[in-house]
Amino acid sequence: MNIFADTSVANAYDSYYETEFGKKVDELERAALLEVMKEVPRGKLLELGSGTGHWTEFFVEQGFTVTASDVSDAMLDHARRKLTGKVEFKKADLMNLSVESESIENIAVITALEFIEDQMQAFAQMYRVLKPGGWLIVGCLNEDSTLGKTKADDPVFCHGEFMSKGDLETYLEGFGTPHILECVHLNSNSELLDGSEEASSIPGVFLAACVQKED
Repeated sequence: MNIFADTSVANAYDSYYETEFGKKVDELERAALLEVMKEVPRGKLLELGSGTGHWTEFFVEQGFTVTASDVSDAMLDHARRKLTGKVEFKKADLMNLSVESESIENIAVITALEFIEDQMQAFAQMYRVLKPGGWLIVGCLNEDSTLGKTKADDPVFCHGEFMSKGDLETYLEGFGTPHILECVHLNSNSELLDGSEEASSIPGVFLAACVQKED
């Protein structure tokens, strides 16, 4: 089931980032991604599972020339309305990319791998199409976090298969040496602990990662 094919889900998705809590989470996630991808040259980038374009806009702001892709027409339609003229859009299935091998300069996939059938196949597809020396930028939700342990209670996240930090590291080591950061440390009351001494004792919800494909 692709929960994001539902137009109502697509239309409501960005409203989270308009809340006070959502803005704080977004700030933390952006900061973590900026840190792990600071060595990535700002060139062409294929974003997979681009959704409503929230992260697409972020990558454009960072100087990338972005092609945004998603399998959901509802999500693509929403993103096109928001980012017309700024990026190229295309419908694409992360599980079966119709792209030539070793033809993509950089790839980004942010909180999309959780909602596909086979994560191993997705990483294999990304490895196939990424050029040697190219960069893969990943944002994932951590199954060991507070959200990961309570996702069954959420109408959207209950459909996802989260990864542990160790799982993500194993996938990325097939490309090269990854840089992974955790953020959005939530306690059992869903209070943000980032910046406090307690944060280091609780797994972060968001895993920001970057790896360069070895030649």
